[in-house]
Amino acid sequence: MKKNWLIALVVIVLLTALYFIEISKVSKGDGNRMPTLDNLYTDEISNNWEPFYKVRAKIINGQSANFSIPQKIKDNEGKELKLSGALVFFGNGCRMINDTTTEVKSFFILPTLGLAQACVLQPDEAMRWTVLAHLAKPWVLNRNDMIKTEAIVSGILKIDTSKPYEAAFHLENASAKLK
Repeated sequence: MKKNWLIALVVIVLLTALYFIEISKVSKGDGNRMPTLDNLYTDEISNNWEPFYKVRAKIINGQSANFSIPQKIKDNEGKELKLSGALVFFGNGCRMINDTTTEVKSFFILPTLGLAQACVLQPDEAMRWTVLAHLAKPWVLNRNDMIKTEAIVSGILKIDTSKPYEAAFHLENASAKLK
């Protein structure tokens, strides 16, 4: 009986020691890494996402959704808005020029933290802050540029909730530059 208690005690001490060793290896990181809650920093452009976090969407029949949109976003409709975030390219918005170069006409922009969580979000959550940017002029990017998908995008804000699975928020006549 004493032998079993001794073995259990040794296992507990060993697990505790391993736990503290692993915890001591965790670091906050620096500003060059993808933001997490431990090293999140915001700038003036990043603050433009704040009203989008307050948007609520409720899916009605699988095709449409009811939106509760803060007045701050409604007041900015038709005005220029600048956002910083991660870009998601899709088939209809891109045309390959050759094996390494693509012409981009439109893309989705998400807050960087939103992209990190996109795989686990439900559609009604993602609808809250997915913005579809329609470029004024096609943007030619090489493969490496398309991998570095963090950019600053500015355009005229338009709200259109008729196709919620696409995007309820649009930046028209947009321009973009990689960060």
